[in-house]
Amino acid sequence: MNHILLLVLVVTLMPAAELAVRDIHLGLATRPGDFDFDLSSSSATASGSDAFDGGLSLEGGMRWSFARTGDSLGLVLGTDLATDQLTYDSELGLSTLWVRASAGLGWAASDRITVIGEILGGFGLSNLDLPASAIAPSLSASGSAISYETRVSGTWQFTRAFNAGLALGWLITSHDLSGDEIDITIDQGGWYVGLIASWRISDTPSGLE
Repeated sequence: MNHILLLVLVVTLMPAAELAVRDIHLGLATRPGDFDFDLSSSSATASGSDAFDGGLSLEGGMRWSFARTGDSLGLVLGTDLATDQLTYDSELGLSTLWVRASAGLGWAASDRITVIGEILGGFGLSNLDLPASAIAPSLSASGSAISYETRVSGTWQFTRAFNAGLALGWLITSHDLSGDEIDITIDQGGWYVGLIASWRISDTPSGLE
């Protein structure tokens, strides 16, 4: 019993880990395939649901924390460039180039583990290429897109500079596209998982810089 009390006392008196995120990162994530569409032309309109075969997103960006010296919790801001590629009938279907901004809360769970919960908003440029089928001709269209995400990520600091971990998020996107005298809107939403690898520029808390 005395040993347990001593352990609890030691853990209680241990200094909390400080949040000091100064990371340049790369990420690879899945993308939801299901989508709803609205299509209109000079002669007809249509709407429905379909699904891409699958998709991946590759992103590069930065995360920077603004915690006070000694705090394990703090604001984390970031920005990303990303490219999404979704296939349709084994061919390239929808591709988007994104620029995103993020804001969230970071927590230094220990000297090596950092958890970040964040909200992201993005603007993108999209290209859609659908192959011809028995009931419809091929379609090519381009336009803009917006996205909203919530994400939780956890990373482990393997060395002072290198971190790696996992991410889980929910994504909503809307694409407004035009081409071949057709206007089409594609809306998506769903879960995704990802891998993160990052390089920590500095692990000095902002209050000491």
